Amino acid sequence: MFWRRRNEREEDLERELLSHLELAADEQRENGLSAEEAGYAARRILGNTTRVKEDVREMWGWTRLGIILQDLRHAARTLRKSPGFAVTAFFTLAIGIGASTAIFTMVDSVILKPLAYRDSGSLVVIWEHVRPLFPNLVGPNPRHADLWKKQASAFSDMALVQHSSSGLTVGTDHPVQMGTVICSSNFFGVLQAVPLLGRTFLPEDDVKGHDNVAILTWALWQSLFHGDPAVIGKFVRLRDTPREVIGVLPADFRFPNANALRPSRSKQPLSGVPEPAIYIPAALDPNRFGWNGDYGNWVAVARLKPGVGIEQAEVQINTIQAQIERDMPAGEKFDQPSSLHASVQPMQEAVVGDSGSRLWLLMAAVLGLMFIASMNLANTQLGRALSRQRESAVCSALGAAKWRLVWNGLAENLLLAVLGGAAGVAVAAVGLSLFRRYSPVDLPRLSEVHLNFTVLLFSMALTIGSSLLFGILPALRLMRADPQASLQQSSSRMPGTRQSGRLRTWLIGLQVFGCTGLLLVTGLFSKSLLHLLNQDKGFETGNVAVAEVRFGNAYASDQSRTAFIDAVLQNVRGVPGVQSAGLVSSMPLEGETWIEDIQRVDKRAPESLINLRWVSPGYFDTMRERLVAGRLFEERDRSLQSAVLSEGLARALWQNENPIGAQITTEGRKFSVIGVVADSRSTSLKTAPVRMAYLHYVDRPPNTIVFTARGTQSAASIVSGMRQAIWKYAPDIAISRVKTLNSQLSDSLAPERFQTMVLMAFGGAALLLAMLGIYGVLSYSTATRKQEIGVRIALGATRRAIYTLTLGDAAIPVLAGLATGLVASILPSRAIQRLLYGTQAVDPSVTLVVIALFLAAAIAAALLPARRAASVDPMEALRCE
Repeated sequence: MFWRRRNEREEDLERELLSHLELAADEQRENGLSAEEAGYAARRILGNTTRVKEDVREMWGWTRLGIILQDLRHAARTLRKSPGFAVTAFFTLAIGIGASTAIFTMVDSVILKPLAYRDSGSLVVIWEHVRPLFPNLVGPNPRHADLWKKQASAFSDMALVQHSSSGLTVGTDHPVQMGTVICSSNFFGVLQAVPLLGRTFLPEDDVKGHDNVAILTWALWQSLFHGDPAVIGKFVRLRDTPREVIGVLPADFRFPNANALRPSRSKQPLSGVPEPAIYIPAALDPNRFGWNGDYGNWVAVARLKPGVGIEQAEVQINTIQAQIERDMPAGEKFDQPSSLHASVQPMQEAVVGDSGSRLWLLMAAVLGLMFIASMNLANTQLGRALSRQRESAVCSALGAAKWRLVWNGLAENLLLAVLGGAAGVAVAAVGLSLFRRYSPVDLPRLSEVHLNFTVLLFSMALTIGSSLLFGILPALRLMRADPQASLQQSSSRMPGTRQSGRLRTWLIGLQVFGCTGLLLVTGLFSKSLLHLLNQDKGFETGNVAVAEVRFGNAYASDQSRTAFIDAVLQNVRGVPGVQSAGLVSSMPLEGETWIEDIQRVDKRAPESLINLRWVSPGYFDTMRERLVAGRLFEERDRSLQSAVLSEGLARALWQNENPIGAQITTEGRKFSVIGVVADSRSTSLKTAPVRMAYLHYVDRPPNTIVFTARGTQSAASIVSGMRQAIWKYAPDIAISRVKTLNSQLSDSLAPERFQTMVLMAFGGAALLLAMLGIYGVLSYSTATRKQEIGVRIALGATRRAIYTLTLGDAAIPVLAGLATGLVASILPSRAIQRLLYGTQAVDPSVTLVVIALFLAAAIAAALLPARRAASVDPMEALRCE
């Protein structure tokens, strides 16, 4: 409608001007002039019709918009004539804006956006620091947490919560592993969550024998009951126990999974952790817990009262802690005073954890890449602006306004930025989809990561900012150009001045500066990852498969679990291709578990903390852990109280003495040491080997077991056989995970691997952009100095001298940018250091590699322009004048 009215007015204006011309011509004919002379006279009287039209359009108020659209159409035609530049700029911006938008989406969803609970800022997590036992904060002893809840007035409510994984049986199929949250009855009251259907837990649901109820998430309700509103009162079978469904949570309710809210920060993130799908009451009796122990199994979530701060709440909790320490029975007291301490942390901070540092690092890297891309495009646009200097001079000589010249220069950049920004949003959407699928296992709030209005605003700001950043310098350069000097310049010469040359050199230096920082960070994280992968693990992962099983109520007795283990081990050893098999009570590379103290029976010494593991004969052979002294478990150890120690533990207890045959005590029982195995990093590759004690599984058949099997060929070929070997004995058992041990190792390093891969992609892109920038500047410099080079060659300059001259032009900005980048990289070294393993933040070897790589890339980028310069024909160059 707007354009139709505009066209109609244009036609009216044209008719009115013709009418004025005809009336004026008639008057002149009446004065005696001929028809031709009357027409000329009428035009002189009316004046410049184009100027009249512009004055009328100015009164319409559409002129500026028309100019803008006209210049955008002109920019589109110009880009069509330069498809190489247009395509390169488009993809550079699409990838740069897309990567920036994707990373910002994760930063916004994970770090910046508040938790999706009512008044989430008052939600906190309370940790205990038991100094004699743990170096890190851990989840509290439930008995201590019960006293906090009763005595601390800083909190409106407090609840205990624990993540688990349970087999949910549907029909006659094998059980499906589901993420389970075990919580106090007031848990939903603390979060102030209201169910979509039914109710939440009541205090009577938190009593043993009355706790067979469950609350479903919206996703599980949809998948299991297809959104049936009559689901309340129906039953599901969880861990062999029927549970009545009493409520369904809203679709937008999210609670962090086991990796995001771990009861101990020392634990490795778990692979294949399901999102919480079903909630059941804990039915905790605080009196059945000891005063000292049971740490790191539960997380305390609380809500602060209005007006109460973190520090005030922490003071109250630690006052109660001091009283708890005084009231402990003599047999459970710590030797040193002030051993118990509590820490109150905002729940959002606890959920984000170390992921915040990694995401901010990626954000800085991707913005650095965007900056380098903008500098590159600015350099290219500056060259294009100089080549169009004569065109701008003609426009200026014809009366074009200064703002029109600036806008004409920016229109092409804005068009590119808008197209690149739109493509960038699409790239970000695809990237986020891939990220959610292949993301590291410990990234919190992953289900909340999606494009939103804030992200789109960020993308728009980035688009406009990049347009201004790489377009304003060339536009201002055109505005300052002298029309007379530009028109007097020979059309056969490439325009350029010392100022423009220095400006382009500065832009190259800035690109090299940013690229150096990115490459250094990439090199440090690559070396850190290589260190983790290549260090001595103490066991071999090749050709080994693992299968994790969690027992339900059907296997409540030690006898039933022992029978299950014996039968399944026999079945696994019979799988075709299996060379050896065994079991262990904890999945390798998933952190420290079952931490206990240990003592020599014959000599009293300070308590030593260990990790207990229950294993079977064949486990050490399967894992290829080296025997240092004594022997490994055999069939006869089923009836003996035998223990195998790690080398570090044996050395700590006996120094240089022989421990074989000696006795230890742990968990209040005595065991005879029958062997010592070499230390292994079976809990984590990121920490030193922990002290470990191994007991025969018959001593206490664990509730969670991991079968291990070594194949004669690839481990992937026996994975299916292991699953069938388990279900052959117990079709109703829930198998949590079946995978190769190499996959488990890879998953344990998923955050480091993902971060390094992203940084490598950014670093490679930045290096390529820097090479293109160096190539572009030298190519343009060679073209503008063609006559000078021709004169030098005519006066006897050798090809080597021309190569040296051309490479010297690139050396100054490259070396300056490299030096400043190396110096500037020292500043954030302290922040980066805690994310590295076995590598220093200022590493000479990485620095040397980066310098060599950059110099090689710079030389490669400069060789072609240098070759062109050395091949200049002096006669042709001089003939241009």
